[in-house]
Amino acid sequence: MSLLLERIPIEIFHLIFDYFWAHEILHSFNNISNYLDSILSNYNHYLINFESIRKSHFDLVCRSIRPEQVITLILSDKIETPNQSQLFQSLFSIEQFTHLRALKFIGLDDDGESFFSSLYKIPKLLSLQIDTSRKIPLIKRLPSLETFIINIQSGMHFDLDPSISMIQFKQLRHLTLSNCSCRQLQKIFDQAVQLTSLKISFTFLVSDELHAFVNFHQEKIRLSALISLNLFVNGGGRTMMRSYVERFLAPLQRLRRLELVIPYGAENSFLDADQWERFLSNHLPRLSTFNFNITPCSSGTNVIDQYRRPFWLNRHWYVACDETHSYLFTVPYFASTLMNHSSVPVSSNCTTLPIEQQHIFYDCVTDFTFDSDGCKLSSRYNYVKKLFLRCSYIEDSVVDLSQVQTFIVSTTEWSLYKIITLIKEAMPAVNCLTLDYAYPRVSYQCLENISLKQVKKLCLPEYGKSEGIKPFNWSQLFPCVERLHISINSKSHIKCLLNQFRNLMSGYFYVGFGHQDRNKSIQITRSWLQKQISCSKGKITKNFTYRIDNQFSFSLCLWIGENNEISENSYY
Repeated sequence: MSLLLERIPIEIFHLIFDYFWAHEILHSFNNISNYLDSILSNYNHYLINFESIRKSHFDLVCRSIRPEQVITLILSDKIETPNQSQLFQSLFSIEQFTHLRALKFIGLDDDGESFFSSLYKIPKLLSLQIDTSRKIPLIKRLPSLETFIINIQSGMHFDLDPSISMIQFKQLRHLTLSNCSCRQLQKIFDQAVQLTSLKISFTFLVSDELHAFVNFHQEKIRLSALISLNLFVNGGGRTMMRSYVERFLAPLQRLRRLELVIPYGAENSFLDADQWERFLSNHLPRLSTFNFNITPCSSGTNVIDQYRRPFWLNRHWYVACDETHSYLFTVPYFASTLMNHSSVPVSSNCTTLPIEQQHIFYDCVTDFTFDSDGCKLSSRYNYVKKLFLRCSYIEDSVVDLSQVQTFIVSTTEWSLYKIITLIKEAMPAVNCLTLDYAYPRVSYQCLENISLKQVKKLCLPEYGKSEGIKPFNWSQLFPCVERLHISINSKSHIKCLLNQFRNLMSGYFYVGFGHQDRNKSIQITRSWLQKQISCSKGKITKNFTYRIDNQFSFSLCLWIGENNEISENSYY
């Protein structure tokens, strides 16, 4: 095989590598032949994605690739890779990545200041993305970015202005910001003369911010270069008037793509197709793509027929509403990906989508919930990836079970044996299973010779309530679990679970609701964890990181490697 591979020119390998992440390339081609090792060593366009990565793959990348070979880097401190960013900084300094073009941070443990203070030393950096749930420190200097993205976790709200007030945006072309103030955006507009794409969220908690939004372009002389705008506006309890949005949009005459979301409280005139036709024709004549999702103050009026006119149909701007006419949205862009068995799909009289295309309402659904035994649906959902079971019956004529990858059961009406049998016989693609109900009464004889090797991730939110019930060895049913999310009520639970799941690469152990009084009794040290992990692996193991959070309720995140390579990190 290696001789055949050596006949392939280096350029062909480089073209292939451009489509894969670094750990995929190294896992597939490393140590096959000297010829391939030489290609890997000299390839200088590696894309590194450390989100939800195996610890062994992280180690492989860190020992095999030099920083100057990397053009894209994604770091993540989410629960499946705790303390990754600090471990990474113990191995490299960010300024070593001299050819880095794109950098993404996901849920950093700290505020990221140690990274942000050095980013200006990466001269070729063009794109920076920060996904966060905590405040960001003041970013004083950045290289000349073309793309800058800050995504704040849903449900969180804090002011970004102090963090980005000193950044220069002269070369910026693409900007995404959550919770940005209008005044800060005006400053960015003044600098970013090349800005062509903007995704922005406004929440008007005070009247001054709403006034700034309405008068955003008042002092503008230069015509905006924007050609794409995603606008999310939340009135903060106030009615969002149509005139407010029109005054903001009207000067953006070069727009070709517009997405507008008003989650609630929109003035009813937003649903008026006539007003949209006049406004778009007069102010946004270049617009070719228009998507919106608007929830008005009051519902009950069917406006669908207004959108059957040539102005909309000729542009393929199709709309739909729910049965109660409580919100209006464009399709297929905003077609729901969620569906309940008890819900009624969008009917023909609630959409302008041609009848031959209305299968889209079924094909878009990726998350389906069986929550009722009685409803009969006329069509089939063929692309469901996540299935929720909350009742006693599954109708396989409704959902193609063979496509389901994540199965979440939250009803006691199904025995464990019945669940396992269903997966084994009809759901070959399931690799993630959640059993979200009280600890089952298990018949050991029924399950004695059954195992599901396909399940790699197991979630047991109710496991911590099993006190007093005879322990059940879940690893007998699921011997190949690599990721475990599970509630506990004692330190001994962690020891028992680590001993059962010997292939574990990441674990999330937490004290669930009703056992908060146990928090103080769970004291974990690195040496204790090392002992338990070593017993589980059958050898002395130091290659793991962990994070303990006991501020409000105890939780432990574990990230376990296969060999003793890169380790010795913890974080409280």
